[in-house]
Amino acid sequence: MRRQPLVVLAWAVFSLVMLPLLGLLVKVGLGEKQRADLALRSGSADPREILDMVSQLGGVMILLIVLALVLGAMLSAAIMRAVLQPEQRAFAYLRVGREDLRLLVVSLIHLAAGLMVTVIPGGIVALATALLAGTPAGGWVGFLGGLVVIGLSIWVAVRLSLLAPHAFIAGHIDPRAAWLLTHGQFWRLLAMVVIVIVACIGVSILGTTVSGIVVAVIGGGLEDNVPRSVGVNPRLILSLLANLLLAPVFLTLQAVIVTAAPAAAYGQLARGRSG
Repeated sequence: MRRQPLVVLAWAVFSLVMLPLLGLLVKVGLGEKQRADLALRSGSADPREILDMVSQLGGVMILLIVLALVLGAMLSAAIMRAVLQPEQRAFAYLRVGREDLRLLVVSLIHLAAGLMVTVIPGGIVALATALLAGTPAGGWVGFLGGLVVIGLSIWVAVRLSLLAPHAFIAGHIDPRAAWLLTHGQFWRLLAMVVIVIVACIGVSILGTTVSGIVVAVIGGGLEDNVPRSVGVNPRLILSLLANLLLAPVFLTLQAVIVTAAPAAAYGQLARGRSG
């Protein structure tokens, strides 16, 4: 980000254009009632409600997920080019090619791995804890099972953290080779993951702060100048506009941090082994 701030800005513009397109797809593909249900259930953590929502959305949901994954793969490929192939900077490193397709498949592998080592085991632990509720064993099953799921998830996440940059450079997807590349580097890569998480939290806090400042500065005094009969809330409108314009920027910064860190780590490890 320090070396090529204009490129990062171009990626933010790319996100700023593409994210509203996804929203437009939802608006066109869903009826008013479905959009209302989606808004009400968007914060739900109940698996039954989530499954019901997905079944109601049907093909629109599938198309939306596919498009989101494609756009994410394009942005990830651009970030990896900037880190691993800095000479190919035309069009802000954005392309549509085989690298993007491979990264799309890698994202699906990561989703499948998360399902296998986190969602399913977590569901089993939750079910066992519920069945043993009220007994001394229930608390221990929930506690120890939760630790096992967390530990397994962290271990697999770290061991697969170099799969995307390896697939990008190698020209093929080889989970075993990427896995072996992390051998002996677990704690260093885990430290990288922790730094990435902390940095992303910092960007999130910064984004919220900046949005609040923008709304406060631009919206100061507007409510006093708007007649009550108009029935509008200028601060709410400004808040929505600020979030619409600023959210893609900070989401892009987080994407850069999440993608560039393992790409840089892969470059260092690959050079070390080749040397």
